[in-house]
Amino acid sequence: MAFGKGKNKEKGENSGKGGKGSMIVLFILGLLVLGAATFGGVYLFMKTKNTVEAQEVVVENAYIDLQEFTVNLADEGGKRYFKGEISIGYDKSKTKLLEELTANQVVVRDDIIFFFKSQKADYLNNVVNRDAIKKQLIDAINKDLTKGKITDVRFKSMIVQ
Repeated sequence: MAFGKGKNKEKGENSGKGGKGSMIVLFILGLLVLGAATFGGVYLFMKTKNTVEAQEVVVENAYIDLQEFTVNLADEGGKRYFKGEISIGYDKSKTKLLEELTANQVVVRDDIIFFFKSQKADYLNNVVNRDAIKKQLIDAINKDLTKGKITDVRFKSMIVQ
């Protein structure tokens, strides 16, 4: 009889181990489902967040008129020059940038003068280069600004002779 009791005890232990194993499998499966749900939620949240950030921001520009420029160009012989009036545009909401632009007009004018001194008449007269010239001028001026960046350059008059 003692022998028979031992056999029943072993069977009970084996069935208990099988129950623990299935519990572990179910727990891991539950973690996988929870992880997948979390990933899906984060993915959808990030996707909607990116579409909101992708909306275009409209900047209202204000302009500062600069005095007339007369600059010799980089052409050989030094007989060609640029003469014109330029206005620079900046974000209207940046009042500190306006203060910096008015206080440092000498620096801005210097950037513009040296930009034109490095250009040739053929490059300036070519209509295809219009946007590139404006972008290069904006970059030349922005490198010296600390409280914001200008966003536009407009020519009130422009003569290249």
